[in-house]
Amino acid sequence: MREILVALAGSPNVGKSTLFNRITGGNVHVANWAGVTLQRYEGSITYSGRRLRIVDLPGTYSLSARDLGERVALDFIVNEKPDVLVVVADATELEKSLYLAVEAMELYGKVVIALNMIDAAEKRGIHINFDGLERSLGVPVVPISALKGIGIGKLMRAILEVAEGRAGREEPLRVDYNGLERYIAKLSELDYGNYPARWAALKVLEGSLPPENQEAERICEEARRDLAIDPLSLIIASRHEFVDKLVRENVKRVRLSGPSLEERLDRFLLHPLIGPIVSILLISSAFFIIFTLNTGFPFNMILRFLGMEEASEMIESYSLVGLLGSFFDMLAEASSNFLSSIGLNPILVRFISEGVIGSLGALLSFVPILILTYVVLGALEDSGLFPRAATVLDSVFRKFGLSGRAFFPALIGIGCNVPGIIATRGIEDERERTIVGITEPFIPCQARLVVLLAISLAAFSSPLIQASLMLSIYILGILMFLLSSKLLRTIMGWKELTELLMELPPYHRPSLRVIWWYSKANVIHFLRKAGLIILLMSSLTWLILNMGPSGYVEDPSNSFAFMLGNALTPILSLAGLGDWRYALALEVGFIAKEGLLSTFSQLAGSPDPVSAIRYVGITPLKGISLALIMSFYVPCLATISTMLSELRKLKYVALAIILELSVSFILASISYNLGSALGLS
Repeated sequence: MREILVALAGSPNVGKSTLFNRITGGNVHVANWAGVTLQRYEGSITYSGRRLRIVDLPGTYSLSARDLGERVALDFIVNEKPDVLVVVADATELEKSLYLAVEAMELYGKVVIALNMIDAAEKRGIHINFDGLERSLGVPVVPISALKGIGIGKLMRAILEVAEGRAGREEPLRVDYNGLERYIAKLSELDYGNYPARWAALKVLEGSLPPENQEAERICEEARRDLAIDPLSLIIASRHEFVDKLVRENVKRVRLSGPSLEERLDRFLLHPLIGPIVSILLISSAFFIIFTLNTGFPFNMILRFLGMEEASEMIESYSLVGLLGSFFDMLAEASSNFLSSIGLNPILVRFISEGVIGSLGALLSFVPILILTYVVLGALEDSGLFPRAATVLDSVFRKFGLSGRAFFPALIGIGCNVPGIIATRGIEDERERTIVGITEPFIPCQARLVVLLAISLAAFSSPLIQASLMLSIYILGILMFLLSSKLLRTIMGWKELTELLMELPPYHRPSLRVIWWYSKANVIHFLRKAGLIILLMSSLTWLILNMGPSGYVEDPSNSFAFMLGNALTPILSLAGLGDWRYALALEVGFIAKEGLLSTFSQLAGSPDPVSAIRYVGITPLKGISLALIMSFYVPCLATISTMLSELRKLKYVALAIILELSVSFILASISYNLGSALGLS
């Protein structure tokens, strides 16, 4: 039986992705659209005995091919010719969201309109005549709530009816464009390949498609001269007039007794002064929860400050990182004992227990961070708070050459830089997306938090100084992200910054199912994309630490790792770290930042990372220098591999590495030499 191809189209924030996940059950295939970095989501299901392939098109406000998302969506509809095009519209904002539906129906007849958030519309006193809309448009109009699963069965039946020719339009929709009609008729006589003639004629008049020949150019010029108005303005006005007429005839709003909860919240959250403060406090509280559950920070620091050392160590031990570390320590020991008991070569035993299982532990240590991050962020995004935070912080980010859309990747980067880089896909401006992709690793992630915590404990005895060092690194990292973004935009000559166009979805209680889909898809994507690289490179790290020119070595000073570390000591000596052991730890930290701690532990022969760092002769001044270099010197391997796949250009990844290496060594060298000049140790 032939597979039915269904495409989902819709503007950002109308719930298209929620509907896609609802239909596919979260069982999706993730790839990139051919030749571009936009992510393509595709899923297959069986419904009523028919096989359907669902493709989630990029969110767009129109089909004018003016940006990357619009071009991808348009090319898919024209070239792939889906059996059904489902256009998702916001039932609470039909005046805005029906514009794309009308434009899509002018291009394609096999359309189903899904009016999403119908529950929110009803709560606001919005009554919609669905039968009237169907009669006017000639296509099925289905009220749904993708979040709650309302109307999904009816939508699926409408899809099958259109696919089988039992519903839908035989020809594209015709909108009356008044004075432009005679020029449209003339242009429609020309050949436009796969594009419908009337639709292509409109796009030529709009300027979205180039004129095919001199005759087309002459007709366009004639239209501009005769009408004394830009045809694009007339086309947009005519479409809006068509939509407004539909809404007037089929939508009735009942006056509510007072301002809704959403309006009251928006007056608070979108306030130019109060809004940014509330947004930052809200997000900080969310990450405070993540940090505490994952690492024990900052409660462990507070307890240590109060002199409750045992309680502090207990929180660290029973945090997610501590529990996961203990599990893999026990697993490594058990596997070592078992493999030794069956007479396996001792070197191979160590490689499996320390190299392979230890590497697996390093990989899976990312998972609690990612899950917690995505659960909290998914709840905030699904509730409608994130778009408002991005909107209210837009004016702040613009001072640094960014828009409010950069807020989301930057925020996720505090949890982990890998999903932070992936989140740049939500930035429509390709130049801004590139800049954020390059500078986002300046933001310290949770992996660096763990290392910073160990360095501060080893180098300083005062809990106040320990906490101050960690807070300073985070503030400095955020400043470097903002300042370097401004610098790159200036150097590259990318002065023009697009306006932030963002729909504000209604507030609603976050759905556990949506949060689960959101978290599951992103964590699996990370494990598939970066997991194998981390596993292989971590195993390779064990080999260079334990192998040398003469074969297996007990003393690390005879290993390949020593040779690599020794080569970097002249450079690191400028920052007070002229010891091959520091160089080696930083080399391993390139694989994963936690690798610094495991390297120090292996060198010192101690499982306690704080004691291990003290073993290599750390001082307060060296501690500051090491903290600065570790935080900014180079993204981890997983982040770099993600940058390569997202930015698609090696020169941008190389620029990021050079920029961050330069900044880290300059900051560390200045701090160390300034401290030495002042007589500090």
